[in-house]
Amino acid sequence: MSTDTTETTPPSVPIIPGIPTSPFFAVRQTPHSGRAVFATTFIPADTLVYRATDLTLSVLLREYRREVCGWCFGYEYGRDLSVVDKTVGFAFCGENCRVKWRTEGGKVAVGVQAWMAVEKLTKGRGKEDSEMVEMDLPRPRPKEIREAWEGVKARAELIRVARMGGGNTPNTEPVVRVTNQHRKAVQKAIADTISPDVMTFCVSGILFHYSHPDQFLNIDALACDYTPYHSADDLQAFTRTYLQLLAILPVPLLPHCTPEILITLSQRDSHNSFGIRSLEDDGSEFFGYGCWPSASYFNHSCGPNVEKQRVGRVWEFRTGREVEEGEELCITYLSGEERRLSRGKRMETLNRNWGFECGCERCEL
Repeated sequence: MSTDTTETTPPSVPIIPGIPTSPFFAVRQTPHSGRAVFATTFIPADTLVYRATDLTLSVLLREYRREVCGWCFGYEYGRDLSVVDKTVGFAFCGENCRVKWRTEGGKVAVGVQAWMAVEKLTKGRGKEDSEMVEMDLPRPRPKEIREAWEGVKARAELIRVARMGGGNTPNTEPVVRVTNQHRKAVQKAIADTISPDVMTFCVSGILFHYSHPDQFLNIDALACDYTPYHSADDLQAFTRTYLQLLAILPVPLLPHCTPEILITLSQRDSHNSFGIRSLEDDGSEFFGYGCWPSASYFNHSCGPNVEKQRVGRVWEFRTGREVEEGEELCITYLSGEERRLSRGKRMETLNRNWGFECGCERCEL
């Protein structure tokens, strides 16, 4: 996800899982901005060029759970929704969305059990760390990240042994005898501070890996941010949440709850997620975010030729003007108010949130 264009025809990208396909464009490699989307034909204005339906993980901030539908992300101007499923901590705009969430979004029975366990742990514990993380603190470097995850390895092993009954797999003969040390590790993890939104992110990703292991390559193929945690506290929230999930998730999910998977989710989501916002006010109300891997191949421009709009769980991309063959198709990563900022302020926002400096025509001019 970046900004530069090129005058020559870029080479096509080898077939990679999750790359979008369309009769209007192709994904190609560029010299300076990685993979990008280029028109393969003349495209009239207001043409629907792509629909991204591949939502892989999503986070609804806990403070908006009563107002935003857990399935279609529908919003009723701040009013509490009519259908509330207290056992899993989500509300829905109708019974149809609740059923879809339980059968699809809940990842069948084990998914519903996972969300019930999370809600049981979280409910009544107060906001604690649920506030948004401060973005201007120094980000932990790769070495610090490795050390933090290594630092919880021993505790994680104690919890795994306790949860697995001393065996390597459920219902097998104990390999290690479960002692008070193992049980105390579980109790300590459960009693620790909770970060509800971090937990939602992790559970959503774990359930996707459990239900669609073949499609996890779509996430793995995205651009990687090797410093995805906003601060040392943010990193600690993730390692702490990892231990808590080992302590409460259904046993079939434990093989999918690993540092490798959680780190991959953070590294790929960091620069590839899309905000879930109210649609009527040009994005001023931020409810959460999600990762649609195929949508991440559209690069940014401060003067975009493609407009994006979320329709329920789907992102639609339409041309905002006529586009010539060979021209790069770009969206903007900026909200409505941010689009009107000065060049310097736009650069500051893009660098802070997505880690690049914009080189689009508008910025160059």
